[in-house]
Amino acid sequence: MSTVLMLENISKSFRDDHRNRHTVLSGVSLRLDAGEIVWLHGDSGSGKSTVLNIAGLLSTPDAGSVWVDGRDLTRAAPKIAARTRAGRIGMVFQSSNLLPELTALENVLLAARERPSRDQLLHELDRFGLTAVADRKAKKLSGGQQQRVAFCRAVFNRPAVLLADEPTSGLDPTNTELVLEALRSSAANGCGVLVASHDQIFEQVAHRELPMSEVLIEQV
Repeated sequence: MSTVLMLENISKSFRDDHRNRHTVLSGVSLRLDAGEIVWLHGDSGSGKSTVLNIAGLLSTPDAGSVWVDGRDLTRAAPKIAARTRAGRIGMVFQSSNLLPELTALENVLLAARERPSRDQLLHELDRFGLTAVADRKAKKLSGGQQQRVAFCRAVFNRPAVLLADEPTSGLDPTNTELVLEALRSSAANGCGVLVASHDQIFEQVAHRELPMSEVLIEQV
């Protein structure tokens, strides 16, 4: 299996409103292979979301290296980071982050590198049971529908890496199962999947568990 994501000795700290510095991550290292689902878990505030933001090139570590698809992108220029996210990294957040005035179909279209046909978009939406709401504005969708649209958008370009931050939070069992199936399907297609969640349900799909206590040398 090829390695699609590597974090090496990552450290990250932030300053509070009083200019006091707080260490969130120190010495974090992890590897994600193609076709693998890794479940990163730990208590709230343990740094899971920070790990995903760094892996998704949304945040730059204070120290350490971030490798995506064999490239060192630790301090990539903003345009390169954005291009990599568009083509090689899919991201799903606890909040779906859809544009409320756009339809489900239009939100997925935003992720496309080349303009697909309507039939292609409908085919992708159908995988998530969303064909009937394709032309409904995101703000009119239920929470479960919004999260499924977010997943459809994240995997539309067949990314090498899929990062999911608490993707089942607040979802009912039916929508939770659809999310789990989306993770399984992505991994089966060769995508490396990293899920950050405290939800034990990810035991059902993870090939490997990674407690934050094992990747974190020093916690806040």
